[in-house]
Amino acid sequence: MERSNFASEIPIFEIPGGVHPEEHKTRSNQADIRTLSLPDELIINIKGQAGNRSIPVVEVGDTVLKGQMIAECDGIFSSYQHAPTSGTIVAIEDRTIAHPSGLSDQCIIIQPDGKDKWCQLTPVRDFDQLSREEMLATIFESGIVGLGGASFPAHIKLKRESGIHTLIINAAECEPYITCDDRLLREHSREVLKGAEVISKLYSDIDIVVGIEDNKPSAIDALVSARKELGFSNIKIAVVPTKYPSGGEKQLIQIITGKEVPHGKLPADLGLVMHNVGTCFAIYETFYLGKPLIQRLVTLTGDACKEPGNYWVPFGTPVSHIINQTHAESPKRIIMGGPMMGYELPSTEVGIVKATNCIIMSAEGELGFDNPTLPCIRCGACMDACPASLLPQQLYWHAQADEFDKAEEYDLFDCIECGACAYVCPSHIPLVQYYRYAKSSIKNNRIEKTKAEKARQRHEARQERLERVKREKAERHRKAAEARKKAAQKAGKKDEKKAAVQAALERVKAKKKAQENKDDNKPATGEEK
Repeated sequence: MERSNFASEIPIFEIPGGVHPEEHKTRSNQADIRTLSLPDELIINIKGQAGNRSIPVVEVGDTVLKGQMIAECDGIFSSYQHAPTSGTIVAIEDRTIAHPSGLSDQCIIIQPDGKDKWCQLTPVRDFDQLSREEMLATIFESGIVGLGGASFPAHIKLKRESGIHTLIINAAECEPYITCDDRLLREHSREVLKGAEVISKLYSDIDIVVGIEDNKPSAIDALVSARKELGFSNIKIAVVPTKYPSGGEKQLIQIITGKEVPHGKLPADLGLVMHNVGTCFAIYETFYLGKPLIQRLVTLTGDACKEPGNYWVPFGTPVSHIINQTHAESPKRIIMGGPMMGYELPSTEVGIVKATNCIIMSAEGELGFDNPTLPCIRCGACMDACPASLLPQQLYWHAQADEFDKAEEYDLFDCIECGACAYVCPSHIPLVQYYRYAKSSIKNNRIEKTKAEKARQRHEARQERLERVKREKAERHRKAAEARKKAAQKAGKKDEKKAAVQAALERVKAKKKAQENKDDNKPATGEEK
């Protein structure tokens, strides 16, 4: 591909590892952005973002307008969902979701009415008058998540204010095939930079840097023109060499700043916050147009795709509809995401989610997934390619042997799952799959351990409660017995006193009676005679 001659406006640093896979970008980045027709139904997975599952606020039979909220967040680590078009809620049920497991999850099914009628929109153009909390709430309630692939709720990244001095806009888009960010910048650079300006208002004093690979000359030119037109002199453009995975969050930070995010830390700990260009565009639409996040730009490509390009795709659009709209001919595999970090879809009936940046409709033998897996030859190529400076070979052995403690000792969770190690592996070992297996197993073990600990605490609390109740009952019985004893003793004393009085009365009566008897037996005197 053509490389830009635009010189980076800030110093650029090197990162370890990395690879240079064939780019396959020109097939999709030449045409203007297009729009797909609406499908017969939209399948909206309410867990279609990182974090907790959203909670439906609609019922079957309800009619909804475009942009209307259909699911609310479940706690702060979640996302609102909005109707991508107007129509009727025809079902809320489990459907196969966009996940390599092929599992089902709860989805809201909307049947479009064809009118595409918006609900009432309330732009927030004068956002200078909003408090920081109000601006974050607007982003939160619009359902905006990171659109670079992780789909992490955007407001959480922006929550920390103190110590943040630099906003990095990630426009590197280093993975092969994917060109949605490139095309977005070519056609909507002004909107992206305005979205970045909104983010900058959340901080008192912040620098803005756009990190972009040099294989996007048209996008760089568009950025330069938009910056000049808008007068955003505080925005710097960092043109970085094309190498995968330079678009990874930690990798791009290291390239632009020369600083490495420490193990177990976040970019915010270095005073940095990063957002994707798609996220900036979504924030622009929320504040300037009042639109929630209901669609995203998706690269549709692959040898089987007859009309490759970048399309605005409403969330919930079934992949089968995309295949039909682009006239794909019997794709061998359907990959969601890029060839390095994406995964094969279990079904074409899954709906597009917020994390979907690319759909690859591959032809036979296109992606090399059919190569047989051979034993590891210990060549060390994976170690040289790792951008996180890990030991992929060691991680593979420990993951394969279920030695998860040892895998963690080798910093398993520092792996960004970029797939560079698997790309260079001459034995075609699916290394990333082993790492994902180990990570998920460790997380599940932690969950089970937490559940067991909570169960133990509940059991001990119950036993303690039963013992306490038993002690309290015994104490009540003891006190009751003492009370009865005292009452008996008191009653006994009363009886003794009463008996004494009665005895005295009896003696008085007896004495009186004896006296009367004595008088009756006394002899009569002369007069009486």
